[in-house]
Amino acid sequence: MNKSVRPKILIITTPLRPVPTFFPPIGSLSVATALKKADVADVEFYNIDLFRPDYSEALEHIKKENPDILGISAVVSTAYEYTKRLSLDIKRELPGLTILMGGNLGASAEIILKKTGVDFICTGEGEKTAVDFVNCWKTAEGIEDYLNVKGLAFLDTKNELQITPYAEAVPKSEVYEIDWSELEASGEMELYIPSQENSELSKEVFAHDPRSLEPHRNDKTVFCIVSSKGCVARCTFCHRWDKGYRVIPIPVLMERIDYLIEKHNVGFLDLGDENFGSDRRWLIDFMREMKKRDLIWRVGGMRVSTLDEELIVQMKDAGCVSILCGMESGSQRMLDVMEKVTTVEQNRNTLRWLAKHKIPTTIQLVIGSPGESPETIQESCDFAAYFAELSPDIDPNDLSINFAQALPGTPLYEVGRRNKKIGSSLDEEEQYLLRISDRDSRDGETRMNFTDYPMILLEKWRFDIQIAAQHACIKKWGKEAYLNNLLNAQRLKHITTSPEEEKAKDSGYFADPARIKDKNRNRKTTPEMSSTGPTDTVNEKAVRIEIIDKQLPSIFSLIKQRAKVGHIAMFYPQFFWNTRHILILFIIANTFRKYPGKIAWSMTKEYLLWRLGLSKMKKDISTSAYLSLRKILRKNLIPDIETDHPGMAPLRKGR
Repeated sequence: MNKSVRPKILIITTPLRPVPTFFPPIGSLSVATALKKADVADVEFYNIDLFRPDYSEALEHIKKENPDILGISAVVSTAYEYTKRLSLDIKRELPGLTILMGGNLGASAEIILKKTGVDFICTGEGEKTAVDFVNCWKTAEGIEDYLNVKGLAFLDTKNELQITPYAEAVPKSEVYEIDWSELEASGEMELYIPSQENSELSKEVFAHDPRSLEPHRNDKTVFCIVSSKGCVARCTFCHRWDKGYRVIPIPVLMERIDYLIEKHNVGFLDLGDENFGSDRRWLIDFMREMKKRDLIWRVGGMRVSTLDEELIVQMKDAGCVSILCGMESGSQRMLDVMEKVTTVEQNRNTLRWLAKHKIPTTIQLVIGSPGESPETIQESCDFAAYFAELSPDIDPNDLSINFAQALPGTPLYEVGRRNKKIGSSLDEEEQYLLRISDRDSRDGETRMNFTDYPMILLEKWRFDIQIAAQHACIKKWGKEAYLNNLLNAQRLKHITTSPEEEKAKDSGYFADPARIKDKNRNRKTTPEMSSTGPTDTVNEKAVRIEIIDKQLPSIFSLIKQRAKVGHIAMFYPQFFWNTRHILILFIIANTFRKYPGKIAWSMTKEYLLWRLGLSKMKKDISTSAYLSLRKILRKNLIPDIETDHPGMAPLRKGR
């Protein structure tokens, strides 16, 4: 084909969650900014994740734009089905189009390149790779020319996988360097900067702090910003391209924050980092600058090993009103399996300090990793109970309990492949990616059981932790305090609209775009959006339960509203605690409500056979002591897969 001297590039996002989030598409925008800065192409951005157009409309939009290069941002592996369908369909319509995909889905490079319409994969940070790729695209005479571009995966003329070395890391000062002008011109920027009134995060997090109600903040807006990249740890369930940990220099970060303050009247910041403040010197400088600007802020991800009581006091004084930490488990055995490089004692200390200084948090747990057992779950139950006993102001239902989800590029995924829960062939791996597409880590229908116990017990374990926290709260602080916290929790959306209006709302991965776009243009309202980040485990905090005048709803009312058993347990915790010895019966009944009959019956049959001692279940790892998953793989306790393509090794290991 005749290549344009100045190609047209269209960068698109893929749907990440059932509902769009207020977390800006920083990866896509960073790449777009780098391309514009290098002045190598004409770049446009199409935010499918935000607007959720009907699939046919998205396809037509891309065809109409007719780009030379289509950049697909697939941040998580659950975007596989959408990416495959879109790339194949658009290639049929525009056969001369070149498709470059970026994001963590690229850890499955061999599958994507052989089974979708994607031509090239960016296997790491996209800023430098994208610029080098475009320059190569302009002059390339054959596929082998792309071997000179770092950070690429592609198939050569013999259909063999080629993966070039990773590109050099972006300098700290250029991490998430974003030109917001395109979003500002289109009006999209306003959707990521809601007012206090329209911000769920403000209602759930900022509103509890008296400082947020000060008159001079009445008209301030809320925005999510990221101040660092990478992580100091390598949790065995977490996939990331980035090696090491980089913080944006304070002068650069403050310049970006000042722009948001002046241009968009931002007064509340959500720090969307997964690993905030691990550089203590940087954090001290950050707090000093934040105090000068009189901002209220929340930390979305911080390690307990970073925190101590003195630091928490300083952060609160500098405007911090909430700190979330990925504590993951109340069992040291499970923390070691996950390679958290933290201790239960650190988890408990952090909870105690936060409660003492009235800084809210949410316990975030991941259950069901290899080695999980009734004993380790009991330790997590005790941990949740400890949390509930720290203060009468703590809502014990403020828990985020997710199942371990195996994502490509993680040791957990490799354990799943080698013990045949996923499979070793490309076809089997693809079936797994299709199964988890558009699903979150709370979804039991698509999860794998890495434990030595029946699947249905994993469902029960989540309830066990929940009712343990509820019971501890009521025992320590009384039923009235428990119900007061529950009925005043911003987690519960008090529905006032009619059922017909609820049905008309846009929801799901492929919502009708027309209403959303009209709303955006009118600026009277915004799409239904969540405060959940793009890569964290999903916390189902937005429970759609109707509560009238903050009165306890009846069980009949809850059933009529199709409330989940866990939601019913929130309002009637003592009943579930008193019947906990037969809780498995409720779980079995709930399983038939949640899942298709065939799946529910299979889970029930597995449990009954196990209970009767007739189960054929066996340990997946032939060792008496569970080690970290990397050690299990390194010690070859589960045999390697000999048919693996050697070029995939770096991607399977992660960084």
